[in-house]
Amino acid sequence: MPTKPTGRPRGRPPGVKNKPKSIEAFVVEQISSPIPPPPAPPKKAARGPWAKMTPDERKAYSAKLVAARKGNHPNTNTPGKPRGLTDSQWAAVQAEAARDAKRIIAKMKAAGQLPDDPRAVEALEKAVKTLRESTSAKDVAALGRLVLDFTKAKPAQKIEATVRTAEDFLDEMAEDDGA
Repeated sequence: MPTKPTGRPRGRPPGVKNKPKSIEAFVVEQISSPIPPPPAPPKKAARGPWAKMTPDERKAYSAKLVAARKGNHPNTNTPGKPRGLTDSQWAAVQAEAARDAKRIIAKMKAAGQLPDDPRAVEALEKAVKTLRESTSAKDVAALGRLVLDFTKAKPAQKIEATVRTAEDFLDEMAEDDGA
């Protein structure tokens, strides 16, 4: 039983020149006439500061740009550095904090508040320096507590322990009843 026509032609239309070839004819045709590569897009004219430079001038200009950019970008990742500061600004902040820390440690030494161990003094100086350069409130609170713990004695709680004898207690009770 024949199939119903679908409106689309089936198979090769009559008179087509693209008839299948033998394998040998196909291979010979492919080897003898390879597909040419697509044409390269036309080159555009150079623009910008690089346009009229020789290769040596371009190399020198590139090195100059890299040197100008190096360490002066606020988004470089230096640990502990705030986001908005460049490396040179952060170095200035650290230098000021180191001077402050040395001054504070000298005052503490004069007041006799430093521990005897030189390693503890060094750790305390580092904590004071980090405290002075930190922008995080959490770090400032933690380091301030650390410095105070090691330099200031905690206030002693006064406990008045009065030992009362049974006779004293009975005397007080008697006074309350007599009044």
